[in-house]
Amino acid sequence: MRILLVLSIVLAVILGCHAYSATWGRRNSNDYLLSRTTEARNPVKNNYWNLNVNYPNGFYNISAVVVYDNFKNNSGASPSLYSGGPGYRYATVNLRSAVNKGLNSTVEIWGR
Repeated sequence: MRILLVLSIVLAVILGCHAYSATWGRRNSNDYLLSRTTEARNPVKNNYWNLNVNYPNGFYNISAVVVYDNFKNNSGASPSLYSGGPGYRYATVNLRSAVNKGLNSTVEIWGR
């Protein structure tokens, strides 16, 4: 029984690493949508997309950065928060696709 528990935990960790939607921070009911950007690129043969999505210095503090993978089979871009984000007034999110794959992601910036 213990082996089954360990295997299920390992499987959950592996599947969690392959999820391409990400959230940094926490969105509250009194937050405003500051920015929504959808980036879509076609696949490039034997190459990948590496794209930065910038939210410049604004007037509001960012409370959450949410990246949605619009591909239904989790073959989209892998998001990374490069700079800024929750607690700051700016953010830079990097989207990197897999080799021979396109990307279709939506980046939302929430704040108050």
